[in-house]
Amino acid sequence: MPYTGIDHFIARLRFRAAYPYIRPGSRVCDLGCGLEAAFLDYASDRIATGVGVDDQVADGVRGRWQRVRGDLRSPLPFPDGHFDHVVMLAVLEHLTEPEKVLREAQRVIASGGSLIMTWPSSMVDPILNVLHSLHLISDEMESDEHQKRIPVETLQQMLQRIGFQKCLHRRFELGLNNLMVASR
Repeated sequence: MPYTGIDHFIARLRFRAAYPYIRPGSRVCDLGCGLEAAFLDYASDRIATGVGVDDQVADGVRGRWQRVRGDLRSPLPFPDGHFDHVVMLAVLEHLTEPEKVLREAQRVIASGGSLIMTWPSSMVDPILNVLHSLHLISDEMESDEHQKRIPVETLQQMLQRIGFQKCLHRRFELGLNNLMVASR
């Protein structure tokens, strides 16, 4: 099922939360970019170079952005410090081994760069299940694959252990979603 209007609306709320943390002229890697790599388009006025990585995209350039078909659990095909920002929007909740993926994200972020993540609170899962059963959202948005949520404090400790220096956390969408910006 292709993305629905509700899928796009929910994604734009995440994009709007992450956008202010992208510095103009940045090199950005969107891990788990989805079928359309839509965040790169959304923030295109701030992105000089953008790469979307997802296991559902075809390798190559489409529009301004390079796409890399890849498994986020595997080493990324980029050199150390290659990006100013790595974004992971609604990805964390799908990872069975998040620390491994976060370590690899940290490796490809340049000094002074950041990891920008959003993830839903567990309160969202029943809402997504109802919307999915009514065919109002795509399979991509469903919550059957969501892992147990990591407490914010535990995630911050994990990020610091990996090598991130400072973590900013805030909730948005009436507390239904989280934003974390971890600086390198």
